Formats: sequence, C-alpha cells, structure tokens
Amino acid sequence: MSCKTAYMGDYDGFSVLRGQLVDRLSAARYVTTDVVAEAFRAVPRHVFLPGVELGKAYADEAVVTKWESDGQPISSSSQPAVMAMMLEQLAVESGQRVLEIGAGTGFNAALLAHLAGEAGAVTTIDIDQDLVAQARRNLDTAGHARVDVVCSDGAEGWAANAPYDRIILTAGAGDLTPAWVEQLAPGGRLVLPLSLRGAQRSVAFERSGDHLASVSIVDCGFMPLRGTLARPGAVHQLGEVPGLLLKPGDGREVDAAALSAALRQPGEAFTTGVSVIPAEVMGGLGLWLALHEPDVGHLSALGEALGRGLAPAAVLFPGMALTTVLLGEQGLAALVRADEAGVPADRFDLQVQPFGQGATDLAHRLATQVLAWQAAGRPLTTALRIRAYPRNVAGDEANPMVIDTAHARLLLDW
Repeated sequence: MSCKTAYMGDYDGFSVLRGQLVDRLSAARYVTTDVVAEAFRAVPRHVFLPGVELGKAYADEAVVTKWESDGQPISSSSQPAVMAMMLEQLAVESGQRVLEIGAGTGFNAALLAHLAGEAGAVTTIDIDQDLVAQARRNLDTAGHARVDVVCSDGAEGWAANAPYDRIILTAGAGDLTPAWVEQLAPGGRLVLPLSLRGAQRSVAFERSGDHLASVSIVDCGFMPLRGTLARPGAVHQLGEVPGLLLKPGDGREVDAAALSAALRQPGEAFTTGVSVIPAEVMGGLGLWLALHEPDVGHLSALGEALGRGLAPAAVLFPGMALTTVLLGEQGLAALVRADEAGVPADRFDLQVQPFGQGATDLAHRLATQVLAWQAAGRPLTTALRIRAYPRNVAGDEANPMVIDTAHARLLLDW
C-alpha cells in the first residue's frame, strides 16, 4: 500500500482543519518548507488520536496518551509546532531511509513516510508493546501500512533496517549512543532532544570527520527516553496531584515532599530589571543557567496540576506551564513573570521568587545569573554550537564548556 494512500471515510472532510493548522504553523515559522507543509496537510492527526475532540486534535498542543501510575506522562502526541520544527531540522528527502525512536501514536511516523515517499522506508520503534500496537493500528487506518513498527529499546536503534539516512528521536535523551552513530549512513543526519545538564534542546547533528557537528539547535521539550538510557530519578512528581513535575538538571535525588510543601510557602518576588520574551526564558537564558548553575532544575505543570495553578510559571504553553528553578534541600527559587496592566503578554519583566526554607539565598543567586546572561549579550540557543566526540576521545581540551556523558564528550561554544 502506498505511503500516501488516503484514509478512507472522513479523511477528506477535515482538510480545512488540517489547512488551518498548517497556516498557523507557517505564520509562526515552525513550518518553513513546502514539503513539511504538504505532509501536515496530507496526514490526518485526528486518526492518530481516536476519541479526542476534533478541536483539540487540530490544536497546536501536545496530547498525553499514556500516564505512569505515579502521575507522570510517558507518551503523547507531541505539539505540532515542535514536530514541524524537528522535521525541518531533519530535512528528509524522497527515497531516504528513516529511523524514528519513539513511535507514540504513529502520527510523526506517518509524516516521515509522506516525506520519504514510496521510494523511501520508515522504521519506528517503541519500548512498550501497547504503544507499538497503537501506532500500528493508527498507521494502518491512515493508509501507511508500509511503515515498519517494532518493539525495542530505543538506545539500541534498529540494526535490521540500517543504515539510515535520517534518525530522529521523539523522546529526550541525555547521551548519544554508539548504535545511533553506527546506524547512521555517511552524510546522514541525527536529530534528537538532547539534555544539556537538564536544558533540553533539539540538536541536528551531521558527521564531520571523527565527530558529529551540530548544524541546527532549537528549543524543545520532550518526555525522557525510557529503557537503558533512562535516568533514575530524572523526573519527580511533586505532591499527589498528577502533572506537577520537577526535573533536576543533574538528575539528583530530591526530597519531593519537602519541595512540594515549599511551593505552598511562597516568599515575596523581586524584579531582576530584565525584560524578556518567553522564548528567551526557556531558550538562551534557560541554557545559560543550565551551563552555569549546578543546582538548576525545571518545574512544569500540566493537566490537573496546571488547572489548579500549583506551580509558578515563567512561560505558558497550551496545556503546560514551565519555569526554571534553583534547588535547595528544603526550598527553591523560581523565575516568574510580572504581568502588569498595559504590558504586552509576549514581553514581561522577569522576577525571582523564593519558596520554602533557605530559598532567599537561592533567589539572589538566580537573579545574579539572570544579570550575568544580560551582561553577556543575552546569547540565544540558536547561536550555540556542539561537537560530539566518542567518550574516549579527548577533543578540544581548551574548550571551557565540556559535558561528559557515558558515551560522548560534548564540546559547546556560543
């Protein structure tokens, strides 16, 4: 069956909704090429979200489709804007072989299949058999039976169909495994949400001699990869309400009960005197904090936790609130927004707020780093460059920003 076979039934009845979504993504510059726009116009997202109201299926927001027993989301249909952005980074060409790690609902695999065309081949893998079965059903319904869906640990890739011209991860990773590099064809491209001391960025790598070199880096946010690359304690549920999540930058263990209680003890917020837009908070500033502060963490609220307003927020997305924090044992300090009458919603004065015991000192440290970022010229994510070497290769020792992982040495410079 052709990868572009239309979904029979009400497929064509929702072309207007798909077109409206593409128009929004194009206006915001998440979609920048005709081929990615056409893929979103052709593939019906609602087919991959059965039971989800149509307005939500075609809204630019993530839809959680599986939750862990402790209240943490572990699978979703990602926000279309982020999917589009990463597909633009991946730059799939007709006839190419593509590996996707993180099948989820199968929607992204269908977009990849459309981009690769009938002469191409797409393999998507997931660690959970129920998610594999879900993706298989949805892909078949949408007319993408040629996509190969397999159950496996994403850290190992899928050697049976290698080499791949393109590899994409739709789950966050804190490392680059040898399998991904080995299964990437010469001149191929690897795109993944890579954690840089807790600050997740979508990085497009290409092979350059003995290392991988970034060609594009943009802001993103994905659930962490599970399996052998999972980091124990990487994400902590705070309190009993699902969706209030804390991710320490270094993956440390924290006293979740104490920090949950701290959030109910807000101190007085004070201004930094720095005006920002949301993209800067989670982009260049968030990355600056991750690379300069050992106690950095990331706090998010979604679902019921968002509805109850349980977390401070610096950035608001559809269905999610986010902020960067500095962590203490019994308290934390968070970036918060100062929204005032007459101030445009897309720009606000950045404040720092302490919560719980010992948080005042943390708040002053956080404010100091905000001012240091300002003094450095407010560097953005897009200006960052990363070279990734095998862990046993020294690389450029003179580079002051080095992150060592289990398998790789990352050299960063702005």
